[in-house]
Amino acid sequence: MIRTFAISGLIALSSLVPTLAQADEHDHAGDIAVSALDGKLVTGGSHFETHGVDGYNIYEADFGDLAGGPWTTKNPGFQTQGGATLTPYALISFAGLGSLSFWDGASWGTAPTGVGVSIADVLQDALTTWSATGVTPGETSYVAQVSAAGTIHDHLALSVTPNATAGAYLIQLQLTSDAYASSDPFYLVFNRGLSSDAFEASVDALTTPVPEPASYALLIAGLAGVGFLMRRRHAATDR
Repeated sequence: MIRTFAISGLIALSSLVPTLAQADEHDHAGDIAVSALDGKLVTGGSHFETHGVDGYNIYEADFGDLAGGPWTTKNPGFQTQGGATLTPYALISFAGLGSLSFWDGASWGTAPTGVGVSIADVLQDALTTWSATGVTPGETSYVAQVSAAGTIHDHLALSVTPNATAGAYLIQLQLTSDAYASSDPFYLVFNRGLSSDAFEASVDALTTPVPEPASYALLIAGLAGVGFLMRRRHAATDR
């Protein structure tokens, strides 16, 4: 009953008080911009990278920005894509996927034991946590409620276990709604104590396409062919 009342309160407030999204509809660099296409939620924005394997969006964050202390950030936020509107009063939530990955300065792998990255929903009292073993969902996972004007702009609290090993941390999630089909998955990659260059190296590793097995086979066949031709030329020269 408490949670029902709380979300009902959000509905009531959104109809009475202009939201931040209504006051500022411009895209903020780095924010996750939300729109809908053919009944499905879509994520975009003015700054994101593209995963080299699955093509999903990658958004960057920094636990060192001190927006909420040394282990918490409220960036990136969630807002409607500039010029787009959503169904008024629709609820937008998130769902955690996969497990927590970690960049140790050389490669991506499993996160250290005992370390987690969490997102507190807009009600601020329900944590969804990613760890090396998977995702522990929160009791609720609301991102925002669409305003009467069809817009959202909210910043959730994103946190990492205090004193977590320095490196980059990667989580995957998607947006869900009572009014739309779920978005494609997307990623958040967090800097925890790395220099800007070292962090960008971790992002570059995510965006680099990985050749498919068939591509490796073609490469090997090509190299073998070149080797065969070279041997024939050497044999002809030796005659």
